[in-house]
Amino acid sequence: MLETLFFIAMMIFLFGITIFVHEFGHFIVAKKCGLVIEAFSIGMGPALWKKEVDGIVYKIGAFPIGGYVSLPQLDPEGMEKMQGENENDRKALPDVSPWKKIAVAVAGPLCNILFAIPLALIVSTAEKAPDNTIVGYVATNSVFHAKGLLPGDEIIAINGNEVASWYDIMVEKMLAKDSDRIAIDYRSAGATNRIELAGEEIQKDVIGFDGVDQALRPLLADIRSGEPAGDGGLKTGDLVMQIGDKPIQYWHELTGAIQAHRDEPTTFTVLRNDKTVALTITPRFIEEYNKVMIGVTPGDPNALPWSMSGNPITQIKSDAMKIFRLLKALTTKGEAKQAASGLGGPVAIFTMIWFALKLGLPYAIGLIRFININLAVLNLLPLPVLDGGHICFALWEGITRRKVHPKVVGTLVNLFAILLISAMLFLSWRDVDRNWNVGRIFNVFKKAPVEQVEPTPAAEAAAEAPTNE
Repeated sequence: MLETLFFIAMMIFLFGITIFVHEFGHFIVAKKCGLVIEAFSIGMGPALWKKEVDGIVYKIGAFPIGGYVSLPQLDPEGMEKMQGENENDRKALPDVSPWKKIAVAVAGPLCNILFAIPLALIVSTAEKAPDNTIVGYVATNSVFHAKGLLPGDEIIAINGNEVASWYDIMVEKMLAKDSDRIAIDYRSAGATNRIELAGEEIQKDVIGFDGVDQALRPLLADIRSGEPAGDGGLKTGDLVMQIGDKPIQYWHELTGAIQAHRDEPTTFTVLRNDKTVALTITPRFIEEYNKVMIGVTPGDPNALPWSMSGNPITQIKSDAMKIFRLLKALTTKGEAKQAASGLGGPVAIFTMIWFALKLGLPYAIGLIRFININLAVLNLLPLPVLDGGHICFALWEGITRRKVHPKVVGTLVNLFAILLISAMLFLSWRDVDRNWNVGRIFNVFKKAPVEQVEPTPAAEAAAEAPTNE
C-alpha cells in the first residue's frame, strides 16, 4: 500500500515539475518584460489551494494534467474567460511589443529544453543498455529465417526510414502495416541486404515482427528461488559475461549456451558491482517446457519509447526525432490512421511514468526528459491555443504593424481550446478502455511458442510477466 502511494506521489510530482518548468518560463519572462500577470496555476480545474501575492493569484488545480499563466495582453479575450481570470480591464492595459510577446511564448518550450539537459546528464551517467537494432532471435519456422535473417544481424531501415532502436522498428512496422509491401534493410557480416514482405507476410495483426526479437544484454532481473540460478548464488543485477568457456554478449547467446550444459555443473562468470564473480550453476532440463533452464529473466526492458543511452545531445535529438516522425506520420497518407491510433492522452502518460518507476529511477528520469522535449516541440506548433499560435499572432503584428483583432484571437483560441480538450477527453477514454482490456493487448504481444517457450522480451516489458530461462 505504501509503495503504491509512493508511486502515485512520484507520478504526480514528476509530471507536475514538467508543467511547472514550462509555465515558470512564461511567468519569469513575462515578469521581466513588464506584462500583467493575473494567475499562475499548476493543474487545471477547481483550486485545491490558492494565494494572492502582489496581485497575482498562485493556484494548484485539482487535475494535474496541465497548467497556465494568465496573461491578458497575450490573450485579451480568450482562455482567461475559460479559466475564470478576467479581472482587469483589457482596454486599459498598456500595449506590449510583439517581440516581447514572442519572448514570453518561446520561454515555456525553451525552459523545457533547458530542463531536459540535466535530466539527460543524469541518464548518461547511469549504466543502462544502449539502444540497438541487433537481432537476437529468429524463429527457424518464420518467414524471416527463410529469407536469410540471422541472430546478430542489424536492422538499419524499414521502407527507407532509418531506425536507431527496437522501438523505432515497432513504430515503422505499425505505420506501414497497411502497405502492400514492407522493405527491411539489414546489415549482415558487413554487407547490406534487404528482405521484402508482402501479403500475409506483413503480419498486420502483430505488433513488431513475429518470429524476431531484439538482442538484449544478459542482465539478470528475477532470480527464482529453488531453481539452479538462485541455488547457485546468482543475483538480480548480475551481468553474465561468460558461461563455461563461451563469452556472452547478448541474451540469446546466454539461452543458447545454457542448452549445451544440461545437468552439468558449469562456471558462470558475472559482473556484480564492478567486480567479476565466478559461480557454479547446474542448468536443469524442464520437461514442461522441453528446455534446459536455470530460472532467470532478462533485466533489460525492450522497445522503450525514450532513449536510455548516448550523451545528452544525442538523447535530446532522439526524443525530438521521435515526435517529428509522429507529426510526419500524422500528415502522411497511408500512415495517418495508424499514427492516430497510437496516440495517448494523460492516462497513457501517467501509465508510462508508473511503468518507468517500476523499472527504476533512471528510467523515470529518462521518460521525464522525453516528455519535456515532446512538450516543447508540440507547444511550438502554430495552433492558436498553443505557444506557437501566440508567436504567429505576434509575428503578424511585428511584420504588418497591425494587431490581430482581439475577437479573432479570442474566437480562434477558444475554438482550438475546445478541440484540444475534446481530443484529450477522447484519448483519455481510449486509454482507459485499453487498460480495462489488458488481456486483449497482452494477447497481441504474446506470440505462439516456436523455439523458446517464454514470451518475447517486449511482452515481458509490457505485461510485467517474467518467464524463466
